Formats: sequence, structure tokens, C-alpha cells
Amino acid sequence: MTFAYADYARQTETMTDVQIIDEIMIHLKDIYGNSIPNPTSLLRTKWQNNENSFGAYSYTAVGTEMKHFDDLAEEINDKVFFAGEHTEADYFSTVHGAYLSGIREADKIIDLI
Repeated sequence: MTFAYADYARQTETMTDVQIIDEIMIHLKDIYGNSIPNPTSLLRTKWQNNENSFGAYSYTAVGTEMKHFDDLAEEINDKVFFAGEHTEADYFSTVHGAYLSGIREADKIIDLI
């Protein structure tokens, strides 16, 4: 697994899978030697052009405090609940943070039933 960000992330979205694999393999061969095999498949998100995200995710700006994540997760009158990677202090800016926050909020709702 690897990440590309900023200008390079936008550039990789214009590249073919073969170009991406070739570039990644240059670095892996530097680490592990030339005898490692190429991957058999590649899965990539092309997140920048995904209509559901357009490359957006939360990040900690200067001045961000960990309590801000809890503040964003605060429910309203036990009727409105907030989940998402921006509400998970331990795993913010990640898919598993979003997933875990969904479980957290579902548990709160179940407890009210």
C-alpha cells in the first residue's frame, strides 16, 4: 500500500496502471533488490476525481486540539448523531476512523432503544 498526495497525487491520476506499477517498482527494487516480482494486480482510488470526495479529508490544522474531534462527535439531544473520520480522535483522516465512528454512533443509538 502506498499514498500519493498534493501535486503528485493529481499527477498519478493521469497515469496508467502500468506507469504507476513501474514507478512503484523502482522504489521497491531499491529496497528489496531486482529479483522481486511485479504485482499481479493494482487497486487504486483516483480519489481526486471521485465525485463523492474530490480528494477531501479532514486534517489537523495549526491549533487543532484532540478535544475538537470529540466536539464534532457530540450528539444533539440524543436525536442527531455525527460519525465520520473527522470525529475519531484516535484515527482521524482515515477510512477505519470513519468506520469506527459509525460503530460508535450506532452503539449510542442502540443504547437508547
